[in-house]
Amino acid sequence: MENNTRIIRFSDGTMIVCMVESLDDIQKQNFINILYPIEIVSNGLEENGGSQMLEQYMLKAWMGLSDDVMFTLNTSDITTIALLREEYIAGYENVVNRLFFRSDEFQNPPEEEELTPEDLLEYLQLKDEGKLN
Repeated sequence: MENNTRIIRFSDGTMIVCMVESLDDIQKQNFINILYPIEIVSNGLEENGGSQMLEQYMLKAWMGLSDDVMFTLNTSDITTIALLREEYIAGYENVVNRLFFRSDEFQNPPEEEELTPEDLLEYLQLKDEGKLN
């Protein structure tokens, strides 16, 4: 199976990881379609031991205010397209599942039961007696 998970860097420096529908003759295309884009945000460089530097990344929804999963990009805004390294594909798929395929139970968490004043008093007493972890 062909790996079509790519990292795309735009001319403004923004990076996303996504599935690219087709890369055939991309230099001749004005637009490409992508699926499940997730923005890659750098948390900066940190010193990791003596002479090593470590860069950490955060992933977040690229178009968080949209329910769309497919987007069309103008190729003139793209500076680089690269394959996502094999060891990061499973992590990307996990984030895609959480962002794009979450079930209603995650979107609308169950309401918590309201505590009565008696419940709160009992809780405080148990806490004072050291019976709570």
